[in-house]
Amino acid sequence: MPVPGKDVVQHAIDLDRQNGNTLWRDFLAKEMGNLMIAFKVLELGQKAPPGWFKATGHIIFDVKMDFTWKARWFKDGYKDPDLTTSSFACVVSWDSIRIVLTYAGLLRLPVIGGDIKNAYLQAPSSEKHFIVCGTDFGTENVRRVALIC
Repeated sequence: MPVPGKDVVQHAIDLDRQNGNTLWRDFLAKEMGNLMIAFKVLELGQKAPPGWFKATGHIIFDVKMDFTWKARWFKDGYKDPDLTTSSFACVVSWDSIRIVLTYAGLLRLPVIGGDIKNAYLQAPSSEKHFIVCGTDFGTENVRRVALIC
């Protein structure tokens, strides 16, 4: 568990150092590399345009059921006041997958799977939100404003 008040990214880097590897740092870099297409990082000291609202986000580090490591950045949508659009993102449950696979097996249907990765980030955002970058966005971007495009 991270130390209260300690940056979760720094905690992950400390764990890497203790374990003699760079696993968390590598997976954070992979996530942020995939995610940066969704942000326009402004120059240090530059402010967000008028009409844009400040949002926050956080990074979650996880080891999945198949023992793959994952870092995922989330916008804190639950903190946005007066939502005018849906902020719901559906995640398929294990039960739904089991039901679909059972039906496919009973009906002798082929099962084809895929991973869309971060494909959803290709669509422009209808909201005008910005964040102030933390250490998860790299030391070169700390305290810079990033528009969520």
